[in-house]
Amino acid sequence: MKQIAGTLFYKPAQHEFYRIQDDGIHENFPNPFDQAYRHQLFLENLFASWKLAIPILYTVVIANYREKSDNSLQNSPIFHISGLPSFLENLNKRFPVKSGNLSFIRAKLDALYFRLPPRRTVESSRLRRGVLCRECKYLHAMQYKHGSWICAVCHFKSKNALNETLFHYRMLIKPHITNREFREFVGIYSIHAASKLLMRLGLEKVGTGRGTYYIIPENILGEED
Repeated sequence: MKQIAGTLFYKPAQHEFYRIQDDGIHENFPNPFDQAYRHQLFLENLFASWKLAIPILYTVVIANYREKSDNSLQNSPIFHISGLPSFLENLNKRFPVKSGNLSFIRAKLDALYFRLPPRRTVESSRLRRGVLCRECKYLHAMQYKHGSWICAVCHFKSKNALNETLFHYRMLIKPHITNREFREFVGIYSIHAASKLLMRLGLEKVGTGRGTYYIIPENILGEED
């Protein structure tokens, strides 16, 4: 399920998924088809390990009615949310419901979930701002130079320090962030520079204009330095 506005385009050979907004801005997105395909493979392997033969299918559903699809998406598994009832009806015709131990399947799937640690409410004014150096016990802010974050005190260099900062933001404040909130928390004055950093992280962008925000994923830390 995606909340994307604008006109969407797709280049299958390059696995490139992008949109052009009404103001003409071109913006690339992580390919949702590849994302859904990875989920499909995960569930297929999982069900096979449980010795369950169940068809696993995927599609991308656009929940934003202002989205327009280019002809390049004509044969791709994507449609507006208004087409969901007919899509499900066709699935029921293709795969009639058979008797099975649904309780077993539900119990197995429920076992995959775990509760996140309780979120603490922390006043924003109490938080230290900036991309902080972990080698200095988070006492000093780092500066971004030539693709890396560098501590001016101990000279520690990291490419993932910003990811760690957003991980802390997600845990302490909320799982999404606007450009303004990002600039205030990280200590960046330029809107353009902040936008470039957010795009380099590949965060999912939701909305347009002043209502735009970025989703901070649970796995934002990725690989360690």
